Amino acid sequence: MDDRHVLRPSDDGGRREAGPHAGGVPGDPAARDLTVRELAHRWWRPATVVLVLAAAVVWRLVAPGLGAPPNLEIATAATFLAVLLLRNRWAAVVPFAVVAVSDAVLGNTQIMWFTWSAWAVVGVGAILARHLRGPGRYAAALGVGVVGSLWFFAWTNFGVWLLDGMYPSTLDGLLASYVAGLPFLRTMLLGNLVLVPLAALVADLVERAETTTSTAAAPARAKG
Repeated sequence: MDDRHVLRPSDDGGRREAGPHAGGVPGDPAARDLTVRELAHRWWRPATVVLVLAAAVVWRLVAPGLGAPPNLEIATAATFLAVLLLRNRWAAVVPFAVVAVSDAVLGNTQIMWFTWSAWAVVGVGAILARHLRGPGRYAAALGVGVVGSLWFFAWTNFGVWLLDGMYPSTLDGLLASYVAGLPFLRTMLLGNLVLVPLAALVADLVERAETTTSTAAAPARAKG
């Protein structure tokens, strides 16, 4: 039996992957989630997520003042990156954290439940891709960017039509709501087509850096 992906206890009580990639970094078999202990050991992963999360919140607060196109957001990319780096179901709370913190400042509560539930679906979609590698990861990034943008557009504009009172409570009113939202959809879609695959690239770079560091450290440990 090929034992390259068998996990064995390590001297420090953690679990490391046996085989050519074994080393100072805990095992990283793509078929399972990372534990809290492993994430604490790889502190740079949660640290990166925190930085990206903070950037997403700040961007949502300052983007209008900077003249950025409406709905150019980085929360979807931040969610995708968080899921890939943390590789844990709880990473789906990233969009909630972004929206909750920024909404508390902006006072954006008119269609809050529609906005938050739209982000929930985006988070679930990202979770489904957390174990993908290679081309599949980038295909998933494009899928999350496109489907997430379309879903957010459809659901939140329905909420505006239902609750905001801007449009008649008729089918024509609903269609008018969607037509008025098309420029916002275009901006969000184009942004996510770039930013979500970029998030996948950042995750790849982090993983490659970990592998390189682990491989370089192995001879030194062997000599010791």
